[in-house]
Amino acid sequence: MSQAIFMLQPSLTTTDLTIRFGGHVAVNKVSCNFHPGETTVIVGPNGAGKTTYFNLISGQLAASAGSIHKGDLDLTRMSPSTRAKNGIGRAFQLTNLFPQLTVLENIRLAVQARSGAGWGLFRPVDSLTALKTGAQKYLEAAQLTDKGSMTAAALPHGDQRKLEVALLMAMEPDIYMFDEPTAGMSLDQAPAVLELIAQIKSDPTKTVLLVEHKMDVVRALADRIIVLHNGELLADGAPDEVMSSQIVRDVYLGAATEETA
Repeated sequence: MSQAIFMLQPSLTTTDLTIRFGGHVAVNKVSCNFHPGETTVIVGPNGAGKTTYFNLISGQLAASAGSIHKGDLDLTRMSPSTRAKNGIGRAFQLTNLFPQLTVLENIRLAVQARSGAGWGLFRPVDSLTALKTGAQKYLEAAQLTDKGSMTAAALPHGDQRKLEVALLMAMEPDIYMFDEPTAGMSLDQAPAVLELIAQIKSDPTKTVLLVEHKMDVVRALADRIIVLHNGELLADGAPDEVMSSQIVRDVYLGAATEETA
C-alpha cells in the first residue's frame, strides 16, 4: 500500500471497539485506522463479527466499550442519522429504497436531504429544478437514465442495488460503507455495481469500507484487507500479504472444514 496514505490523518478510527451480547463478545477490542483514498475490505468466516463491526461504526449497534472517531469528531454515542449527517454513508445487504417512488424520485429525495431543503409547498421552482438536475447526475452515473420513471419496486434486483449505490453517492459522504454490495446478484449484474464503487474509489478524498466474501470482488477493489475472526482483528495489511498469511489460511480452511463436517 502507498506510504503516502499513512501520512494522512485517519478519516476514521476505531479504538478497542467492543460489543457484548450477554456473555458473548461479538467484537473484541478492534482498533483500526482508515484513510482517505484507501479501500479496505473486511473479510472473515461466517460469524467472525464483520457485519457487527460495521453496525458499530454506522450506529445500528451501541458499543459496550471503546470509541469511534471521524477525524477529531467522537461518533461513539451518536445516532445513525447524526453519523450520516457527519459523512458516514452506509449501504446494506438488502436494498433500502422507497419502493413505490420512481427511481428519479428516490435519488431526488437523497439530493434534497443532502442539501437540507425542507418539504414546504411553496418552495421556489428554481430550487426544485436544481434538485432534479442534481438527481439526474447520479441517475446517469448509475446507468439508470432509461429507468428514471420506473418505480423502485419494479426494477430488477441488480438495478435496485445500483440505485442504492446512487442514493449513497447523492448523499456525498466522506466514508462509504458497503456490506456485501453484490449479494444476490448474478454474474452479469455484479460488474455494474463494482464499476460504481470503483468510481467512488477513484476519489482520493473518499474512504471506502467493504464487507465481502467473494474473493474476485476483494481482488478487484481492495487496497488493504483486514481479517476478523471470532470478533478479533486477526490480520491487517496489503491484499497479497494478508491472503498468503498462514494464520489466515488456517482460519479459512478451519471454517471450511467445520461447515462440511
